[in-house]
Amino acid sequence: MPIYANDEHQLLSNDCTLHDGDAEIQDGTLYLTDRRLIYEKKGKRGIIHATPAKIYLDINLHELKNVTTAVPLLFGKKILSIEFEKDGTAKKYDFQLPDPKKWADEISRWVSDARRHHEDSKSREDEEKYRRDLQMAKAKAPRTNIGMAYFGKDSQSSGQSGPKKVESEQGGSEQTTELDQPKAVPLVCQSCGNEVAPDMRFCPHCGAKL
Repeated sequence: MPIYANDEHQLLSNDCTLHDGDAEIQDGTLYLTDRRLIYEKKGKRGIIHATPAKIYLDINLHELKNVTTAVPLLFGKKILSIEFEKDGTAKKYDFQLPDPKKWADEISRWVSDARRHHEDSKSREDEEKYRRDLQMAKAKAPRTNIGMAYFGKDSQSSGQSGPKKVESEQGGSEQTTELDQPKAVPLVCQSCGNEVAPDMRFCPHCGAKL
């Protein structure tokens, strides 16, 4: 018995014989779910060794290319034929069933739904992969750490002026925006308010002691 996914449902099952070209494969059971077509070969019981049942064919419905039936009017084998592509190679299998038309109709009914489900799932996977790739690209992108530039009294003493350039970790340089330099505050006489020089001891305007 095949193992199904939690959201997968069995629709049909039938004992049948698989024909691969002119070769007749051992009898088994064909299963149809809303996602897959599965053929399980029957096991064998021997005196010494026993062969367990084995999944011989497991095809997703969205992979099917063609489904046909052959129902003779009088005597003959009633055949369900399926065609699909696996690893770039076209495959065809025939199943001898009591009612192949019933199977063909049910498969055709669910193929379009399976293809739609597959496309939706693939689209979600592509979107998730894109998000992961984008996050990885952001994580690997080089980031420049700009050092601190000092302005004012220290920069004036070292002869710095104009825009300041600081080294980045990539070996280049980054130019920062020029900032206004602090201006010196003029000295004034506390008595008359006129401007005086820093080295004056008395105000030349009112004679007050500075």
